[in-house]
Amino acid sequence: MKYKKYSMGSYQLHTICTNKFKTITIRVNFKREVTKDEITIRNLLADILLKSTKKYHTERLMNIIVEDLYGMNFTGYTTISGRYNIISFDFTFLSEKYTEKGILEKTICFLTDLLFEPNVEKGKFNEGSFRQSKNMMKLMIESLKEDPDRYSLTRALEEMDDQSPSSFRTDGYIEDLKRIDEGNLYQYYKSVITKDILDIFVIGDIDSQIREMIASKFSIHTFKKQSKTHYITDAKTRFRSKKVKEESTYNQSKLVIGANLVGMTPFEREYVSYVYSFILGGGADSNLFKNLREEHSLCYYISSQIYRLNGLLMIRLGLDKQNIPKAITLIKKELKKMEKGNFSDEDLMKSQVTYVSSLKEVMDHPHTILNLYVSREYLHLDLLEERILKIGKVTRKQVQAFAKKVKINTIYALEGTVANEEKSIE
Repeated sequence: MKYKKYSMGSYQLHTICTNKFKTITIRVNFKREVTKDEITIRNLLADILLKSTKKYHTERLMNIIVEDLYGMNFTGYTTISGRYNIISFDFTFLSEKYTEKGILEKTICFLTDLLFEPNVEKGKFNEGSFRQSKNMMKLMIESLKEDPDRYSLTRALEEMDDQSPSSFRTDGYIEDLKRIDEGNLYQYYKSVITKDILDIFVIGDIDSQIREMIASKFSIHTFKKQSKTHYITDAKTRFRSKKVKEESTYNQSKLVIGANLVGMTPFEREYVSYVYSFILGGGADSNLFKNLREEHSLCYYISSQIYRLNGLLMIRLGLDKQNIPKAITLIKKELKKMEKGNFSDEDLMKSQVTYVSSLKEVMDHPHTILNLYVSREYLHLDLLEERILKIGKVTRKQVQAFAKKVKINTIYALEGTVANEEKSIE
């Protein structure tokens, strides 16, 4: 596997050459600093650009060209990566070795049609495509309350710091969606094309030909700018944790405990934090699971997860309403135990073995390999071999020291209807 990075003037091209796959995957990323009021319109843009083009302006024409390209797959989506919002377009298609000569150029022409020749008339996106995308977006945003797990996490993040990008709702906001029409969406599209930071990643059995094709077809001129750090290091912390209660119509209650990770080093962020979270709440062998689920039968599930970009630890569990106070007490005790180093060498070893196993699985799929190199470019993370080496160097003293940087910010309870007369969280 051979990686190269090229400066193409207004954008960067990243190529990963490997003969491991029969397909070629191209990812095009448009990136800018995240703002709350742009999340919805960027989601809508990611969807509508793949609905049709000026040349392929009907569903029938789109189906015909996709079939001609041997069933090429493509998708558009957005992610909030710390301080940045990224619109990504992934295109996967068979290599010419398994199709016919000229299919690569034809595919890249279609790809650029999708991105740079949208179905626009008189400065507005096609009304039919727009309505279809907008209706789908509305359903997606409104579905949040129908998913208590996702809703409780979203609300906990909002209560922790409503000014932080970590609190922004990734699906967007209904009030913002109402303000978008075919015309202002097209004006925003032009802003993305000219002002976003652009990176193109390509993986497959490729040679210099694809670089030449991309150079000739991607004749766009974005404003070249330096990317800042994605990491959020100025999150709001609290001397005393905040307690929030919200009622729901669901039977099961949801409890989310959000903590800030104060003053992490890069090594702690990438390696020690993973080991810590795995031991604390990474599965059926974790301390939280064994204590709250097995020993005390307080919850239906429990887990912890590190949000490295945002400097957060989130503990999430589903339980009955009357068990909330005791669960909070026991979780706090488990956090204290981690500070005291009350975990076994076997726990440490299991976390390292699991980490290495998950890394090796990355190499089985082109999209996960792409993610690896995107992380390298945007977050300056180590590549596979170095990660495997460094995870093995994490010590129990480092985990214990990291545990002291975990500071509870907010305790959020979405209280369900199942309860007895015992008092719930106040």
